[in-house]
Amino acid sequence: MKKIAAFLLLTLLPACALFSKYGEVEYNNLIVDHINNASLAIEKTATLYNETLPEVVTEKDILDLTEMQASASEARDLLADTEKLFAFESRNTEQQSAVHAELQTYMEAGDLYLQSYSEMIDYYSTDAYKEDITQVKPIDEILHTDYTTFIEANNDLVDILESFVAEVSASEI
Repeated sequence: MKKIAAFLLLTLLPACALFSKYGEVEYNNLIVDHINNASLAIEKTATLYNETLPEVVTEKDILDLTEMQASASEARDLLADTEKLFAFESRNTEQQSAVHAELQTYMEAGDLYLQSYSEMIDYYSTDAYKEDITQVKPIDEILHTDYTTFIEANNDLVDILESFVAEVSASEI
């Protein structure tokens, strides 16, 4: 009886592992669902930045950054939540490797942008801009550069995901 139990255990474990892995389309959908949330939250921070700060900031401006701070916090939480995507497995190991590599780049770019965003919020919330207005332009440029880098990483990840869906669609024809 022990031999039968051991045999069943040895044959069922690999089968369970196979079922715990996702097909290419399912895997893509899982990744897309999570990154969409993080990407939209990061996009919202950029929108709030453009809507909250005047075109030309002066020492006389009084800025309410409450919504920007809340948005940044939400974006950080959602970006951190994408870390769990590394635990999901695709039946296509090539797909999984490619997605993991781009996902790492995506997360690093998101972290960099949100760090710059936090530094910008600190600059304005401590009224440092009232004492040294010359930092407005460099902070703005860094923020835009880091956001562009994030958008590029996001687009690269989307391209990788699309390439595997396109391969699956082509093989079904």
